[in-house]
Amino acid sequence: MATENTETSAEAARKRGNELYKKGNLGAAEIEYKKAALLAPDDPSPLSNLSSVKFELGQYAAASEYILKALRLAGDAEADSDEVALRKKRTLRERLAKCYMHESRFGEAREILDELSDESLADSTRSTVDALAPWSKDVESHRKMVFDRLPRYQAYLDDVAEYYAIGHDVVQSLFDEALFKSCSPKDNVSLMFCGTGDARNLFMTLLVVSVFDMQSPTKQACNDIHITILDLKPAAIARTLIFFDMLIMLAHLRSRKTPGIEDGPAIMAYLFAAQVVPAAVNEKLQAHISGLISTLETDEKVFNWLFVPESTRKQVVYVLKQWQNPLQANYYSAPVIRRTVKHRLTAHRLQQITMYGQSLAKDTLPGFERDRKIFDELAILLPTKDFARRRDPPLVALIEKYDKTGSREAINQIRSHVDAAWVTNLTLIDFDHVESLIVYGENGLGEKVSTDEDKVPSIESDPLELVHMLPNNGQDEGVLDMVGGLFVSVSYGLIKLSGRLKIEALAGEMTDTMDRIRWGCLEARSRPAGGIDPSEFPRKYDRIHMSNIPDYVGGLLTAAMYGRPLLREESASNLRLTVLLNPPEFGSHEHFQAEYMMMHDKKRIADHFSIVRIVDPHAEQTSPEQDEVLSSMNLSDAGRRFMSEGYIVWEKCPVKKLSRGKDMLPRPALEKWLHALFLKICVPYPREKWTGSPVYSPLNLTAWMRLVAHLADLGYPAHWLSGVVSALCGDTITTTASFPRRLVTSPADVDATLPAHSVRISPWTAEFTTLLSIWSRLLPFGFVAPPRALAPPAELAEFAVSFPAFKDVQLRVPHFVLLFWKSPSEKYEAPPSGTALWQILREDDEGRGWAVPLEKRNKIKTECLRIFTAVTYVAATRTASFWCRKDVVQLMRDGGWKVFFWRTDTWTQVTKGVDVKDGVTMKGLWSE
Repeated sequence: MATENTETSAEAARKRGNELYKKGNLGAAEIEYKKAALLAPDDPSPLSNLSSVKFELGQYAAASEYILKALRLAGDAEADSDEVALRKKRTLRERLAKCYMHESRFGEAREILDELSDESLADSTRSTVDALAPWSKDVESHRKMVFDRLPRYQAYLDDVAEYYAIGHDVVQSLFDEALFKSCSPKDNVSLMFCGTGDARNLFMTLLVVSVFDMQSPTKQACNDIHITILDLKPAAIARTLIFFDMLIMLAHLRSRKTPGIEDGPAIMAYLFAAQVVPAAVNEKLQAHISGLISTLETDEKVFNWLFVPESTRKQVVYVLKQWQNPLQANYYSAPVIRRTVKHRLTAHRLQQITMYGQSLAKDTLPGFERDRKIFDELAILLPTKDFARRRDPPLVALIEKYDKTGSREAINQIRSHVDAAWVTNLTLIDFDHVESLIVYGENGLGEKVSTDEDKVPSIESDPLELVHMLPNNGQDEGVLDMVGGLFVSVSYGLIKLSGRLKIEALAGEMTDTMDRIRWGCLEARSRPAGGIDPSEFPRKYDRIHMSNIPDYVGGLLTAAMYGRPLLREESASNLRLTVLLNPPEFGSHEHFQAEYMMMHDKKRIADHFSIVRIVDPHAEQTSPEQDEVLSSMNLSDAGRRFMSEGYIVWEKCPVKKLSRGKDMLPRPALEKWLHALFLKICVPYPREKWTGSPVYSPLNLTAWMRLVAHLADLGYPAHWLSGVVSALCGDTITTTASFPRRLVTSPADVDATLPAHSVRISPWTAEFTTLLSIWSRLLPFGFVAPPRALAPPAELAEFAVSFPAFKDVQLRVPHFVLLFWKSPSEKYEAPPSGTALWQILREDDEGRGWAVPLEKRNKIKTECLRIFTAVTYVAATRTASFWCRKDVVQLMRDGGWKVFFWRTDTWTQVTKGVDVKDGVTMKGLWSE
C-alpha cells in the first residue's frame, strides 16, 4: 500500500511527465511516468499517461498493454459517481480502439465497439472494419492485382508511344571509375539501363569492362555481371538484339578471317548512324532478322548470356516482322527520308542562328571533312571505294569523280544513284507509331500531315555529331570507320565477357517494371526462357541509368520512389537521370526538386528518400559555343550550372527510421506536405499545349497512396497518417497548403505556409475512397475512415465508357482525366472550359470566365463535379475504364450525370458528354 510520501512523489513525477509531454519531449516524459507507476502501482493514471506516450510514438501494441492494465486498475468506474474517473476510462477505451485499428487488429477492435461512448468513433470504426475485413490477406497477390489493374499516370489519349531510335548522350560506361575501385574480383555487379534507346551506353559499358580485364590479366574487374536493359518500345529491344547478333558473328568471322567480313563493321555503322543505307546493308540486316525470328519464336536461347522473356519475345518478333516486310509507302522510301532529314536539319541550324546568333554545331574534326561535306549536301554517308566495290559497284566511279572534282554534277549523280538503289534504315522506323500519327493528323487529332515529309518520323540526326559523343582515336577516316571500329572492339569484349555475363532484355514501362522487380512479381522473371532461369536474377543494382525518362513520369519524386528501393544497400550504389525536356524552367537543383517533390532541402530529401546528390567527376563538359549561349540566357549562376549539367547522380544513403524531434517532420508540416502534393496532383497549374520546354504533371492519385505507404515505412505514426487519409475521405480539409501558384513550383512556394483554411475536395473523394479501399492491405498501417467512406472488394468495380469521335491535338501527354458533371441547370450542359473551371476547382474568388456567384460556384464544386485521375484509355475504341465504388456510379446514373474527357493542362473539354445512365457499363468486380 502506497504511503502519503510515495503518493506525493508519484504525483510529482506525473506532473513533471505532463510538462515534458506538453513540450513534445516524449522520451523524458516516459521516464517520469514510469517512476510514477513504480511509486503508485495501484494508480491507473501513470499507466494511462504511458499509453498516451506510446500512442504518440506510434507504438500501439505497447500502448494497448498499458491501457488494458490501467482499465483493470480503474475497475468498474461506471458504478461510481466519480465523473472524472468515468471520463478517463472512456478515453482509454477510445484510445484502445484506435490502437487496435492502427495495427489492423479488426477482431479486437470490433469487440470493444459497444463500450465506446464516442458514437462518431464507434460508427467510423465499425464501418471501417466492415469494409476492410473482407479484403484478402494475401498481400503478394493483391499487390500484383493493383499493378495489373491501376494505371500509374493520368491518361494519354494517344496510346502509341514514340520510338527514340537515336540517342543524344555523350557515351559513358555505367561501370564507372568508382565502381571499379570499390569492386573486387569476387563481387557480382548488377546494372540497369532504362530507356536504353540505341544502346550506346550499354555498348560502352561492355567495352570498358572488357578492356579493364584485358589490361589486367591477373585481376578481373568483378565476378559475374548482370545487366537489365529496359525500354518502353519493343523496337528499341529488337534493334539491340540485332546488334548483339551482328557483334557475335563479327567476332567469330573476323577470328576465322572469313572473306567479306571486312565490311561487317561498316554495315553495323550504317545501321547505327545513318538514315538511308546501301541495299547490301539491308540484305545483311534481313538475314539477321530472319535468324532472330526463327529463334525467338521458339523457346531456344538466343545466346547463353542473353535472357529474353516470353512476353518481350512476342513484342520483339512483332517488330522484326514489320521490318522484314515493311509497309510500302512513299514516305518510307529512301529519297523522301533523305530529303526530309536534310531539310529538317537545315531548318534546325537556321533556328539556332536566329535564336542564338550562331549554330551550336561543333567544329568538324580532321578526317571527317569529306563526311561533313557530303552529308550537308545529301544527308548520306559515303562508303569507302573498297566497300562500294564489293557491295555497290556502280557507286565506285561516282565516288572517284566526286573525290576528284567535288562538282555539282558529281553530287547530282551520287544523289540519283542513292535515290534509286539505296534503302531506308528500317531499324529507325516504328511503323505503328508513324501510322497512328498519320491517322490522328488526318482526323484532326494531331499535327498536319498533308505531305510525305510530314509523315516521316523524327529520325533526323547528324551522324557527324557522333564524332563528339563516341570514343575517337584521332586517326579515324570518317564516321563509318569510327563507329565500325568501336563495334569491332565491343564484339571482342562481348566474347570475352560472355562466360560471366547475363543480359536481361525487357520491353516495358520503367516504374512498373522497377516496382515489380522490387516486390518479386515481375511476370517476365516468373519462368525460364531460352533455357535460362531468371529466378536468381538480382533485385538490387549497383547502378541505375534512367536517361531522361523522369522528365515524363514525375521527375525526382518518381525516380526516388521507384529507383531507390532497387539500389544495393551494402555498396555506394547510385541512380542517374538527365533533364532534357525542360532544363530552362529550373533555376537550380533546389528548384527542380521543389517542383517534383514539393521538398527542396537536401537533408530532408536524404531523410525521406535515402538519396543524396553527388557531383559526377566525369560529367560532360559544355563547349565554348554552349557556354556562350548559356551566358546569353540571363540565368543565375545556379541556373547556368543546372542547364549545363549532363547526368545528375543520386547516391544511396542508409535507409533509417525517422525519429521525432530530429529528422521526422512535425505533424503540421507533414500534413501540409501531403496536402500540397494532393492538391498539385488534382489541380495542376495550367500549361500550354505546345511549348518548347514542357513541364509535365503526369501523376494520378495512386502516386499519393504509394508515398503515404513509404512514409509509414519510415516510421511516421499511423494516427498521423490516418488523420490525413480520413480527412481526405470527406468533402473538405483544413490545411495550410495551397494549390500550385505557378507552372513550376519554387523553393519559396514550398516553404510558404498559409493560415489554416478550408478547401473543398469533394470532386476527388469518390476516387480517393476507392483507391484507399484498394490500398488498405498495402498500407503498412491501419486507419479509421468516416462511416461509409470505404468499400469491400465486392462493392468495387471496373467501369467503362466509350466516347464519340472528337477533335483535339497534342494527345501524347499525360494530362487527361474523366470529369463527371451534374448540370445545375439547363443553361450549363457542361462545365466551363478553360481556366474558369480551374479557378472553380481551386476556389479562386475572381472566377474569371464564368459569371456565377462564389457561393454557387462552391456548391457546384461540392455537388456537381467528380474527377477521376487513374484512367486507362484505348484509342482504337475511344474507351476509358476506371475503378470506382458501385454506389457512387449508381448515384450518378440515377442523378442524370454526364461524363467527359477533360484536359488538365489547358483545362479544356475534349469530348462531348456521355450519359452515365446509358453509357457507363460495369466490366467486372475487384473480387472477381
